[in-house]
Amino acid sequence: MSKTDKLLKRIIPPPTREEREGFSNQKLLAELSPQELENVEKGLIEMLADQDDFLIGETLVFLNSEWSIPGLRDRLKKASSTFEKIKWVSLVNDLRNGNSEMEKIAYEEFQKLEFLYEIDGIVFMDLIKFDSERINKKIEQFVDHKYFLVAHHAKMVLNYKGYADNYDKETVTKKWWEVWK
Repeated sequence: MSKTDKLLKRIIPPPTREEREGFSNQKLLAELSPQELENVEKGLIEMLADQDDFLIGETLVFLNSEWSIPGLRDRLKKASSTFEKIKWVSLVNDLRNGNSEMEKIAYEEFQKLEFLYEIDGIVFMDLIKFDSERINKKIEQFVDHKYFLVAHHAKMVLNYKGYADNYDKETVTKKWWEVWK
């Protein structure tokens, strides 16, 4: 096994909760030499062709890999769910520092979503990155949603642009508990 292959295994662990919960590969990437980073980028682009793994895409965005855009677009074409499509377009959008074509796709896919009580706030975090007035107005429609977590995630991204460092955890926990009583 080559040195690059070993690095890739550390940078992209198996997609299990045990391996990925709390995982971040940014420190590993920061310690690499320019040549190692180039090799890793090439390896990640190859992996992206065969694996539908958001961590690969997110890592390529972190590396600011313009070379990965065709692979990310291929993943978008292969995506079957609205959530997956929004994630892939948000990654391309991140690399392009805004992209009207990707914003259009994100908005159209967002229109298709039907929110259930299980909704994960990640979709709102991906959508807020577009900094699009029409997407933000659509998110605003969910701030009074009947399911607490949907409303909470909508409010959080609108208030903090996807970063929850400033919200009142005690209040959120109390409201969450009241919902489940």
